[in-house]
This record gives sequence, structure tokens and C-alpha cells, in this order.
Amino acid sequence: MKYFLMISMFLLIQSDWTENVKKDVKRVNTEAKFESEFEKKDSEGEVKVKRYKTKSETKINVKYKYDKFMDLDFSYYENKNLLFAEIVNGKDILIYKTERKKEDPYAVLIEKITYFKNENEGISKSRRIDVYENSDIEKLKSELKKIDFKTEKIDSAEYKSVKKRCDQFKATQK
Repeated sequence: MKYFLMISMFLLIQSDWTENVKKDVKRVNTEAKFESEFEKKDSEGEVKVKRYKTKSETKINVKYKYDKFMDLDFSYYENKNLLFAEIVNGKDILIYKTERKKEDPYAVLIEKITYFKNENEGISKSRRIDVYENSDIEKLKSELKKIDFKTEKIDSAEYKSVKKRCDQFKATQK
């Protein structure tokens, strides 16, 4: 009984902060005003980086679009103290160490949501589905929504990695 109570309290505390982060992301998406945009094009595709601001938070939205291989959206949410969320959606190319066989997938559709409580603690929820040469992407997108998220705790190493990516995107706008 004692252990059951401790586990219940842990889950309640865990869900409280993640619910707060979800609410913050939703509020930033609603309230943030467009501030700036950077675009880079080449013969194979383009990258767009947009910055949005509220009074106390920044949202960086990055869109990679490269032919049929890559179509990814990254969104980063931060305030003065913390990068509190990263959301990644889209199609990403798979890289094989050997030559890819015709029956192997060439890409994956992914949805990844990462929330940080602080610089040392967070959670990552992800789901993915393989994409083959003749796949119906729209059908796969609806199938992806039916897949349960795989959830894992993350630590300061993941925070540093996500923060570094976000800072690189922010640097393109300066």
C-alpha cells in the first residue's frame, strides 16, 4: 500500500509539470507574434526559420523541405530561463550503412514531443512509421496518429543536444 501511494504521488507530480508545459506551448502558439524569418534555398530544397515572440517566450519554427526525402518541422519553445519544449513532425530520410534494398523503407514519418521540467529532467514521447517507395503519405499520417507514443525520461545530455540545435537555428537569423 505504501509503494502504491508513492507511485501514485510520483505520477501525479510528473503529470502536473507536463500538463503545465503543454498549456505553455498552446498559449505560445496562440499568443506569439511573428518577429522574423530566414530562408535558404538550393537546387534540392529549402529551409525556413521563423521566430515568434510573446512577452516572455520565444518560439522558433524550422521547416526543412527537400524533394521527396525530407519534410520536417521543428518547433522550439523557450523562456528566459529554459528551453521547455521541442516538437518534431514530418518525414525524415533513413541512412543505411550499406546499400538500401528495394524492399526497405527509404524514410520514416515521425512525431516527437519533448518537454523539459528543467535542464536536468524531461520526457520524450515519440512514434514513427516506415515510408516505402509507393507509400500513400496521407494514409500513413493517419496511421501514425493511431500508434501509441513511446515515452522515456530524458536527462541533461538530451537537454544540451536539443538546446544546441535550437541555438544553431537561432544563429541563422542574426
